[in-house]
Amino acid sequence: MHQRPSVSSPESAPVTVEEDSSGLELAPMLRKRHERWQKLSIVLRSSRAFSRASKYQDALLTTFSRTPSYTAIDIGREYFPGVNRSKLAKLVRERNRDHLDELGQVQGLASELETDVSKGIEAGTEAISIRQLTFGSNRMQLPSSKMLGIVLETFKDPILVVLFLAASLSLVFGIRKGLEGVSDGLSIYVSILVVVAAISFSNIWPTRQFHALSESNIHTTTRVVRDNREQQIPASEAVVGDLVHLQIGDRVPADGLYIQGRSFQVNVSINTVDISPNDDNPFLLAGSKVTKGSARMLVTAVGMETKRAKIMSSICPTQDKTPLQVKLHELTHNIAMIGLAVASTVLMIQLIKYFTGKTKNSSGAVDYSADKSINQVCKDIIGILVMPIVIATSAIPEGLLLAATITLAYSTKRMAAEKVLVRNLAACEAIGSIKVICIDRSVAISSNPLLVKEFWLGQVMFEQKPPLRAVLELLHEGIGLNTTSEASSALGELQTQKAICSWASQELGMNLEQLKENCSVLDIENFNQQKKDGCIWIRRNGDDRVHIHMKGSMDEILALCSEYYEEDGVIKDINEAARETFKNIEQGMKNNGLNCIAYAHASVSGDLQDNGGINFHPGLNQKIYTLIGFLGLRDLFRDNIINFVKECQEAGVNVKMITTEDVQKARISALRCGILSSYQTAVTDEIIEGREFRSFTDEERSEKAEKCRVIAGASTSDKLLLVKCLKDSGHVVGVIGGCPGDENLFEETDVGFYLGIQESHSIKEKSDIIITGDSFDPIAKAMKWGRGIYNNIQIYAQFQFTATMASLVTDSITAIFSGEPPEINTVTSISSGKIPYAALQLLWVKLAVGTLVVLALSVDNPAESLMQKMSVEKREPFITNIMWRDIIGQALCQIIILLIIQFEGEATFKLSGGEKDTLIFNIFVLCQIFAIFNTVKGNNIFERLKKKRLFWMLLSMIVVLQFIIVEFLKKFADTERLNWKQWRACIAIAMTSWLVGWLLRRIPVPEKPYMSFLYSQKSYQ
Repeated sequence: MHQRPSVSSPESAPVTVEEDSSGLELAPMLRKRHERWQKLSIVLRSSRAFSRASKYQDALLTTFSRTPSYTAIDIGREYFPGVNRSKLAKLVRERNRDHLDELGQVQGLASELETDVSKGIEAGTEAISIRQLTFGSNRMQLPSSKMLGIVLETFKDPILVVLFLAASLSLVFGIRKGLEGVSDGLSIYVSILVVVAAISFSNIWPTRQFHALSESNIHTTTRVVRDNREQQIPASEAVVGDLVHLQIGDRVPADGLYIQGRSFQVNVSINTVDISPNDDNPFLLAGSKVTKGSARMLVTAVGMETKRAKIMSSICPTQDKTPLQVKLHELTHNIAMIGLAVASTVLMIQLIKYFTGKTKNSSGAVDYSADKSINQVCKDIIGILVMPIVIATSAIPEGLLLAATITLAYSTKRMAAEKVLVRNLAACEAIGSIKVICIDRSVAISSNPLLVKEFWLGQVMFEQKPPLRAVLELLHEGIGLNTTSEASSALGELQTQKAICSWASQELGMNLEQLKENCSVLDIENFNQQKKDGCIWIRRNGDDRVHIHMKGSMDEILALCSEYYEEDGVIKDINEAARETFKNIEQGMKNNGLNCIAYAHASVSGDLQDNGGINFHPGLNQKIYTLIGFLGLRDLFRDNIINFVKECQEAGVNVKMITTEDVQKARISALRCGILSSYQTAVTDEIIEGREFRSFTDEERSEKAEKCRVIAGASTSDKLLLVKCLKDSGHVVGVIGGCPGDENLFEETDVGFYLGIQESHSIKEKSDIIITGDSFDPIAKAMKWGRGIYNNIQIYAQFQFTATMASLVTDSITAIFSGEPPEINTVTSISSGKIPYAALQLLWVKLAVGTLVVLALSVDNPAESLMQKMSVEKREPFITNIMWRDIIGQALCQIIILLIIQFEGEATFKLSGGEKDTLIFNIFVLCQIFAIFNTVKGNNIFERLKKKRLFWMLLSMIVVLQFIIVEFLKKFADTERLNWKQWRACIAIAMTSWLVGWLLRRIPVPEKPYMSFLYSQKSYQ
């Protein structure tokens, strides 16, 4: 038995008889406990009934007064009480017929959701908000990237763990000496934080960039009925209970149920056949495409509750590192491991020297003895550890990953301004390596209207409109009424439709509004891309007969016709001679690069209709049509496609065209685009047909794929086959598409460019890069940016590795061959000549080299000369032979200079220990500054750099800060002030890197890559 909640007892307080404004006396119902609960239950049920029955429920409930001895219970309205959100969301996902029957079919569910199947839902802001709060919003939620998890993942690097432990020990043993003692540990901590911050940013930025780009792609709209008014809203604002109006070409915005429609068909995916929802199968899934007719649907699940969202969330891939980032991470790790190995070697040598008595203290006595206390020995060992720590820290080129990330971030932002929206960051790098670009001809065609170049009536071409009115009226009906809405048309059909209607209005005097008033449309069969035809059934006002107008390709229409109109309006039979004449006319159009559209007409009695509806007798498929006439249209290609093809060819990129047209039309299209030249049209290997391409063996197909420039009569499978052959040959392949069926093609290719004016979100979702304009220019710019990204990262890598190699070798040699006593404090060990850099100096070097120079070199626009060079080979190592030559040469120069000063500075140049160490530090930093100019390719370096304000600003900042550290931060950086003579000497010595660079550029290098062992085999694949 359920225990009732405790309430105030009537025995514990006097009962006061009160009467509310409605005159109800409440005292009698409060006399006995069971009566009170019974009445309270009645009040609760009645209140709920009032709230559901009337919108004035609030006014009714206020008439009930509250007794002084009882706690008042405020009962808010329970919205949609007959609907369970979880079960409702599963209704369509699981196609649960039983639950739909329980709800009273679609009409019953609409009633529970307070939806009028004719007028829709209430359109008020509050009403919409209630539905969003109750059932959720129609937005996809991408998985969040957690900063803490990425930072902790970065700390798993074993090198960082060793450095962290060593820094902690240094801090513990040095804390007794105050600020000076803990400065080493703190400096190493800061160095570790710089490394972790750089790597963490490199890891987290791509994910957040991917999320931002995904959100920026949400621009779809849908039509809903609210308050008996159809309106267009963003698809993300659709709510459960909405009445959605769907037309051909639309995407279903949410899961829902079919209510009513006309010739309605949807396609759930490109791999399934069209289905026709009806009362027995009313389930509609979000993302399905309407392929025929129109309908209304009731929304039952939105956002993450839809089946599409559940599937996407279960397989949603994380934004992995790009191929170049993987290469850089592997290379960085290998360099760091080399540094750790060198540091370990130095540590072992120092420990052996210490315990064998090879080291002496400042008084000249042997540092280690058997009677030395364990505490003092531990301190000495910690002091010895400082040197390997500094060596290992200086060897980590963490700025390399940071450079890649900053370059990608800057480039993608700039590319967006160039109408290039990057969806897949890996594509940014792959663009620079593209060797082959495949263009679908239908995408190359401009969205601007076509031109009607020829008009034939019978066997005569007319320059002006024919005089016969009866023929003109038939043409007007066939052209003006046999169309579909823009939202319902495929891109090619929409272009053709606009061109013909515009031409008919201007040249034939067609009045579209008057046509629509003079007749009613019984049914329309939209243009079928496979059959190349479309049909419309109309009835003229005051005429019981049904008129059928057909349009389509000449082959399809001519096969349905038994008669044709001559120029004088006379109808004649189509005999074999006439049929051959029409075919010759069509062939002549094709030879001139024209598309032929034919029109035919038939008139039948209305009794051929089945069931009094819009379905007609199959006999209409027989040859009862009369050919009215046909048009020749010329496609207009997108802007600057010829310049784009030329740029690609100059950059070593092979451009291929794929088209469904026959060989003759494909040849003309390729000539107009610049893919073929006039002398190449005679070469048989330049153009092949899709059926022929499929029939080859794998070896023959690979050979043909290399040589051909055009594939005519190609299907979607032929496109996939071509891309696969090219990729198997080792090429990086880009595809410019946007046509139905290109989803799988984009998945197969290395870089998929979406170039389409009509919205096709399923194709966009599979693409890597979206071109938002109507020109090929952005694609050429994207290729230049891709090469620039690769080039900028290579420039910084050369700079970084030069500094790392010089620092690593100098530190290790100095540590091994110096015989000074070990000290816990790095400052002390520096002054004794053990290591040429103090911890704070090391931190500044890594900050300057790892961050400021990254910005100076990475934030750079690509040079125009990049498009004059061959693209980077897929298997080419990131560090080229030329780069290794320059890295080793520059590093060797710096090592020699620094070691001479280290070991001969005091004796030969009469320098104090502090001055010697400061000179080494200063020369090293200045060498890196001058080495920056060696990384800039080209003859006139300063001409290229003079307009780069950020570069000069950051370079000036490094110089100024270096001067401040040397001259004013003696206590913290352990430096000695230098006089102007010493400063001039430092600058002169550092400038020798320019001379070395000039000499190195004159040393030839072999083609076989050096240091290929630093890359795993997968790096070349």
